[in-house]
Amino acid sequence: MENIRKKVLVVDDDPQICRLLSQFLETEHALYEVIVAGNTHEALEVLSEENFSLVVADIHMPGISGIDLLSIIRGRYPQIKVILMTGYCTPEVREEVQKSGCLYFIEKPIQLRELRQLISSELAKEDEGGFGGTLKNIQLSDLIQMCCLSAVNTAISVRKGTQQGTIFIEDGEITHALCEKEQGEEAFYKILGWRSGSFETLGDIINPKTTIDKNWESLLLEGLHRVDELVAENAKIDEPPDNCQAIPEHKSLRVFVVDDSSMMRRILTDMLTSDKDICVVGTAKNGEEALKKIQELRPDIVTLDVNMPLIGGGTVLKHVMIKNPCPVVIVSSTYDDTQANTLDSLRFGAVDFISKPVKSRNMKEQQRRLIDKVKLAAKAKISNFRRVRSPKILSEETKSTDSQNPCDFLVVCSSGPGGYSELVKIIPRLPASLNACMIAVQRTPQSIILPLADYFSKRSRFNVLPMHDHAQITCGRCYIATYNFSMKLRTQKEISFIDMDDGISDNNAFDLFLNSIAEFFTGQVLVLLLSGAEVGSLDGLRNIQKRNSRIIAQQVTSCMVPNPLEKAIQSKVVDSEMPAEEIVRRIIYYSGAKEFPKK
Repeated sequence: MENIRKKVLVVDDDPQICRLLSQFLETEHALYEVIVAGNTHEALEVLSEENFSLVVADIHMPGISGIDLLSIIRGRYPQIKVILMTGYCTPEVREEVQKSGCLYFIEKPIQLRELRQLISSELAKEDEGGFGGTLKNIQLSDLIQMCCLSAVNTAISVRKGTQQGTIFIEDGEITHALCEKEQGEEAFYKILGWRSGSFETLGDIINPKTTIDKNWESLLLEGLHRVDELVAENAKIDEPPDNCQAIPEHKSLRVFVVDDSSMMRRILTDMLTSDKDICVVGTAKNGEEALKKIQELRPDIVTLDVNMPLIGGGTVLKHVMIKNPCPVVIVSSTYDDTQANTLDSLRFGAVDFISKPVKSRNMKEQQRRLIDKVKLAAKAKISNFRRVRSPKILSEETKSTDSQNPCDFLVVCSSGPGGYSELVKIIPRLPASLNACMIAVQRTPQSIILPLADYFSKRSRFNVLPMHDHAQITCGRCYIATYNFSMKLRTQKEISFIDMDDGISDNNAFDLFLNSIAEFFTGQVLVLLLSGAEVGSLDGLRNIQKRNSRIIAQQVTSCMVPNPLEKAIQSKVVDSEMPAEEIVRRIIYYSGAKEFPKK
C-alpha cells in the first residue's frame, strides 16, 4: 500500500520567506509535502480543500493575522497542530502558547534546522499515537494572553447559548468590551465568566470606542479571580479539601513549599514550622504537582524554586498569579545561568526573593531571614501587582560617558518586597544627562546585586554599578546595593565616598546610612521609599528631614507591601506620595534646581 505523505502548510505574506521555507523543508519530501500560502485568505481556501497535519504561520500579517488564523483553525480543524512565527516574540508569549501541547512559537530570524526538526518531531508523535491534544485545549484566557502579549489588533467574539459578547484589543491592550447591554470592564468580566461556549477572532476591525483603561494583566487577573470565587460559591466550598493538613488553632499563616529537591523541601518545612505562627500545608516536587495542589489547598503564601525541570517555576508563577493569586516568595539558588529567571519572576509578580539555605552558613540566621521574608510577603496586596514590560536593551551610543565629576545632588532609593517593578519603571527612564548620583538599595540577598546592576545597566542611559567599598559619588551614576552590609557616607576634600562594612548587619543599617548622609553630605538629598522599603527606626529619615531634604513615598494605594511606608507617613516624615512616573519627573526637576522649592 502506498504511503500517503502528510501535508504541511506554510503561511507568510513575505514571498521570499515562503520560498525559502518551502525549499528547505522540501528536503524532507519523503515525510511530508509542503504547500505555501501568501496570506490568511489563501490559507483558508487551501485548508478547505486538502487535509493538513500542521500549519506554520506568521503572526503579523495584514488583514487577518496569524492569531486570527489560529482561532479559525481551532474551530474548524482542531486536529491540526500550529506553529506561529514572529519577529516580535517575547518569553511570555512563547511559554503561554506552548503549554497547550498543540501549539508552538518560534522567533524570526528562523533557525531552519530547528524548524525542520520540530516539524518532523511533531508529525512523528502523531504516528506514534502521542499527539499532544487538539487546539480545543486553548481556552479564552489563553487566546487573550496571546493577543495581548503579541501586541496585535483584533476583536474576539464569544458566544454562550443565545448570549454574545465581544472583546476588543488594540496594540496588545484590552480597550473595549460589549456584552448585551453592558460595556467596559463589567462586560469583560461577564464574558470571561462564561464556563462554556465558543469564541473566534474577527480580524483587524475598528474599535468603536474606548471604555477600558486598565492594563490587560490586571483585567485578566481580576476576571479569573471572580470566576474562581463564583465557582467556590456555587459549589458551597466552606471547608478545606480532605487532603489539606489539619492546622492547629494557633497557626495563622498557611505556607505551600515548591522545590524539586526532597531534602530542600524538608529543610524549608522545618525552618518555617519552627515559628509558632506558620504552618506548611503542603509541598510539591514539580510544577505540575504544585499547580494542582495550590488549586486545592489555597495557601496564604507560596515559596517557589524557579529552576525546576519540566514545568519551571516561572510558568507556575504565571498560573498562580492568574488563577489563584497569592503572595509568592522565590527561594532559589543564584547560579549564573539562573539569575535571569529570578529577575523575571520578580517582574512577573513574585513579592520577594531569598537564596536557598546553605549548610556552610549560620543556619539559625538563615532561618530567621526566611521566616521574616515570608511573614512580610504574606502581607502583600496582590491586587496591586502591575506587571511591567522589560525595558529595551540600549545601544552603547545612547549611553552617557562615565563621569568623575563630584555631584551636589544625591538620590537614595529604598526598595523592598514588591518594589522591584517600581525600580524598573524609574531607573531606565532617567536621562543620560542626570545631574545627580543615585543609590538604589533593594532588600535582597547580596548574590542578586551584580545581575540586578547588569540588568539595569543594559537598559539605562547612565552607568549602573553594583555598590562596592569606597564607591565615589559622581554625577550620572547609579549604584545598586543591599542592606545586608552596613554603609556609611564620608566626605574628603569635597569628594564623597561610600564605605562598606564587611560584617553582615542589616539591623539599623538604613538609619546608620541616612545618618551619615545627613552629617557629611553637603549637597541636596532626595529619599525615595518604594513598596516594602526599609525605614528602620525612622531616626535616619528624621535627620534627613531636619536638614531640609525631601522624602517621597510611592503612592501607598499602589504598593504591594505598604506597611513600612504607612509607618513613615503616619510619623509625618514623608513629604508626599506619588506614582513612579511622577517620581521620575521630580528627580529630573530637583536635580536641575539649585535648591529645593520651599515646602
